[in-house]
Amino acid sequence: MAEDDGRAIESLQAEVALLKKECQKLHKMNIIYERALSACNDGFLIVGRDGNIIEINKAYCDYFGVKRSETIGKHIYSLISNSKMIKIMDENLVELDAIHTFPDGLTASGEKHVAVTRMPVIENGETIASVAIVKFSKYTFNLASQLHKLEEEIAYYRKHLNRNAITSFEDLPSRSPRYAEVRRLAERFAGNDLPILLLGETGVGKEVFANAIHHASHRAGQPFVCVNSASVPGELLESELFGYMDGAFTGSRRTGKKGKFEIADGGTLFLDEIGDMPLQMQTKLLRVLQNGEIEKLGAEKPVRVDVRIIAATNQDLSASVKEKKFRPDMYYRLNVLPITIPPLRERAEDIPELAAIFLAELKDNYGRQVQISDRAWKMLQTYSWPGNVRELRNAIGRGFMMTEDNEILPEHLPASVQESADILSGENDDATIHDTRMQAERDLILNCLKKYEGNFCRAAQALGIHRATLYSRVHGMGIAIEEFRATAHHRNRRPHD
Repeated sequence: MAEDDGRAIESLQAEVALLKKECQKLHKMNIIYERALSACNDGFLIVGRDGNIIEINKAYCDYFGVKRSETIGKHIYSLISNSKMIKIMDENLVELDAIHTFPDGLTASGEKHVAVTRMPVIENGETIASVAIVKFSKYTFNLASQLHKLEEEIAYYRKHLNRNAITSFEDLPSRSPRYAEVRRLAERFAGNDLPILLLGETGVGKEVFANAIHHASHRAGQPFVCVNSASVPGELLESELFGYMDGAFTGSRRTGKKGKFEIADGGTLFLDEIGDMPLQMQTKLLRVLQNGEIEKLGAEKPVRVDVRIIAATNQDLSASVKEKKFRPDMYYRLNVLPITIPPLRERAEDIPELAAIFLAELKDNYGRQVQISDRAWKMLQTYSWPGNVRELRNAIGRGFMMTEDNEILPEHLPASVQESADILSGENDDATIHDTRMQAERDLILNCLKKYEGNFCRAAQALGIHRATLYSRVHGMGIAIEEFRATAHHRNRRPHD
C-alpha cells in the first residue's frame, strides 16, 4: 500500500514538474506576445463571446487615447460604439481590409477612417472570440509617402545611369596635350570642396567632366545630381532645386518633394547652363552657397545641406555680368576654380579614339559588327565638329543605324558632314582644310558683328544661331570681345560726347 502511495506521489510530482515547465513556457510566450503587440504599429483587438475586450495593444489604445489596463475586460461598445466585432461572431463573417469609420470625436487624433481585417475564432465548431487587425490611415499614408519618395529617387538615378558611367579621369581618353593639361588641372581641383566652373562650347562634355571630378573626390560614394538651368522653366526651378512641403502651392504633391540639393546631400550638385539661370534664382542660390542652408517652399525652418557645387556654361559670364544678366557676386562665388574644356576641333587627334569608343558601345548594345570605311574616316577627321563630342557621338550613331551592311560609308553620315567634305574636296591636306574653314567662319562672324555694331543678339539672329553659341564661337576663336565692343562704342559716340 505504501509502495503504491509512493508511486502515486512520484507520478504527481512529475506531473507538477511538467505543468510548471509548461507554465514557464507559456509565461515566456506571453512576454514575447505582449512585446510583439506593443511594438506593432497596427492596432490589434480580441473580443470574447460575451463582448468584453480580452486583448488590445498599445497602438490601438493610443489611437483612442485610453490606457490598456483600463480597457481590458470592458465591453467593446464602451470603447467603440459602432463596433462590428459581435456581428462577426454572430454571423461568422470574415472581412479583409474593410474600411471602418468611427463616430466623430471618438479618436484622439481626430482620424476617422481605418482599414480593418476581422475574423471569428472558432474552436470545435463553436465561435469563442473575434479578432481585428487595424491599419491606421495616417501610418499607412506615411509609409506610402516614404515609398513614393524612394521610388522617385530610384527613377531619377535610373534615368541618369548612362551619363554616370564615367567613374574616373582614365575614362576620358585623349592624345591632345591641351586636353591632358586640363584633365590634370581638374584632378588637382577634385581634392577640395571649392566650387568649380566648367567653361566650354555646347557638346564638349562638361557633364561627363563634372562626373569625373566627382568620382575623383572624397564624395565619390555619395550622389552626383545634375540640373540643367536652361531646361527647367524659371517658375519651377526653385521647387526643382529646393523642393517643397505638403500643400506649398496649388497642384503640389500631397507628400511634398525633395529638391536636388537634398538629393545631392553629401555629394555633388552639377548646375549646367548656369548662365541661363534667372536673376531671382541666382539670388536664392547665392544664399544657399553662402549659408549651406536651403528653404523648401512652404517650410518654416531651413534645412542644412552639405553639397559641392560644379557649375558649367557655354557663355561668357563676365560679359553677362556687364550686361547685368548675371549677378557679379554670384559670378565671383562660382568662378573660384575655372576650367576651360577645349572644343573637339582643337584636339582633332582625339577624333579616331572617341569614334572607336562610340562605335564599340553600339556594337555591344546591338550585337552587330560594323566598321567605318576609309572614306568615312577621312570625313570624320576633316569635319570641324561645331557640336563637339556630342555631335561626333550622334554622327557615329546615325551611321551605325543607317548602314544595312557591316560598314559605315560616307552616305551614312549626317548631311552636314557630307556637305563639308564636298565643299572642301578640292583641298590637298587636312591642315589647309581646317584653316580655310576656320578663317571663313571667323570672317563671317566678324563682318556680321561689325555690321550690327557689336550687338550680339542681332548678329546671332542674322547668323541663324543662338546668342550663347555666338559668344562661345567668338571666345573659342580668340576674338577680344571687349576690345571689339570698345571700338564699336567709340564709333557710335557723338562728337560732343
